Amino acid sequence: MRQALRQLVSYALFGCVCSAVDMLVFLALAMWARWNPLIANVVSVTVGLSLSFFLNRQHTFHVTDRPARRYAVFICVGLCGMCVQELVIAALTAHAAPLFSTPLVSKLVALVSAGLMQFFLNRSVTFRQR
Repeated sequence: MRQALRQLVSYALFGCVCSAVDMLVFLALAMWARWNPLIANVVSVTVGLSLSFFLNRQHTFHVTDRPARRYAVFICVGLCGMCVQELVIAALTAHAAPLFSTPLVSKLVALVSAGLMQFFLNRSVTFRQR
């Protein structure tokens, strides 16, 4: 239990760093470059996921074996998270009250929703130790 809590805190801290990178890329593309928010999200999530894998692999879960396989699984989990984010962003930008329909707020809600799901999947599948 103590290890799981430590991992959750570490994952959350790295998640904040990677989410900040993700958010900056997203905002640059969606708000400043005027890309479609759903396309901007795909690009920003890819950047954030790659950074997250390398940080969490080394510092949160301390698992360094089979890096290519673990990266592939991590990306699959991340893509599931991205799908959750896409659904949340699409729903909020199309049907929510004006406050929630902005790209920034919809992205924040999407990040939290997907982040929790991804932690549990990555802990139990991607970085599971034998």
